[in-house]
Amino acid sequence: MTLCHLGTRALTTITAVSIGGFVLLAAAYERNPLAAVDRETAEWVATSMPSWAEWLARPPSWLGGWIGVTALALVVCAVLLRERAWLDLAFFLTAVAGSQIVVALLKAGFDRPRPDLGSVVPLPSTAAFPSGHATAGVVSLGAAAVLAGERISSQRARVWLWTFVVVGGLAVGVSRIVLGVHYVTDVLAGWCLGLAWLAACLLARERILDHTEEV
Repeated sequence: MTLCHLGTRALTTITAVSIGGFVLLAAAYERNPLAAVDRETAEWVATSMPSWAEWLARPPSWLGGWIGVTALALVVCAVLLRERAWLDLAFFLTAVAGSQIVVALLKAGFDRPRPDLGSVVPLPSTAAFPSGHATAGVVSLGAAAVLAGERISSQRARVWLWTFVVVGGLAVGVSRIVLGVHYVTDVLAGWCLGLAWLAACLLARERILDHTEEV
């Protein structure tokens, strides 16, 4: 069972639970025990993280950044344009572009400083909460997998596809902690936000499809 096979009730539940998780993180990241976890993890990363782990974290970080998301979007959009799959194209663009607009607004609203204990990459100028990379990892990979899964007949291939999506999405978020540019709660919030936005977009797509079939 994958996101593209879930019904309205399941998608609604995922959306609600994910939003709830985000709200709890937003309300509690400045308080213990979450604040202590963020601080202690950032300190350990800055002082004890082995260099090989930092280098392993770079490719997943690129995957969830503008380079990876842009490359994936160009490929997916090219395929959908060739197929004239306009609803799928609208779904994908709304999911990917819309999620980043939401992230930008939330970053501006929370304006949380990034860890300043030392990072192997330059700290971005944007705020920390929530992680845009973690959100993008969930939304871009998830939306692409939904569309690809609907076009793949092999069950085994779909399992491998979603395994890659889950592992890839987790790796993108963790890479931002390893590189010292995000706190743990930033990434958790990004995952929650990404899952909520993706599920909401799938809900909207499902309702449009149902309406089209009725007409």
